Amino acid sequence: MKDVLGFLKTLADETRLKIIMMLSRRDMCVCEIMDELGMSQPAVSHHLRLLKKSGIVRDDKDGRWVFYSLNQKAFAQGLVCIHNDLFDQIRNNLENRQANRDYGACLRMEKEMNTCLKAKN
Repeated sequence: MKDVLGFLKTLADETRLKIIMMLSRRDMCVCEIMDELGMSQPAVSHHLRLLKKSGIVRDDKDGRWVFYSLNQKAFAQGLVCIHNDLFDQIRNNLENRQANRDYGACLRMEKEMNTCLKAKN
């Protein structure tokens, strides 16, 4: 579940998602990404660093330029993890969902709240 959460956190940022979409079309250098997003070099580099750390993006040095590309295998693996770990678990939970309700926790919380209110008065 940790892998799924990490992958989703990486994708949850609009800028990183835009970068992933751009890199799914072609390899790009920081300057191209900066130009397309209208962002500063430090901001773009920060997002690329997080994407690299997650394994979704790779870098390739070509002379004095560094080009970034989408790691298709890692990205596909992240999607598979979401499907297998998260969606399958939710589907299984729904299929085996209990129809009865347990009011025990609600009653305990209600009792605690009433006790706190009486102590304040």
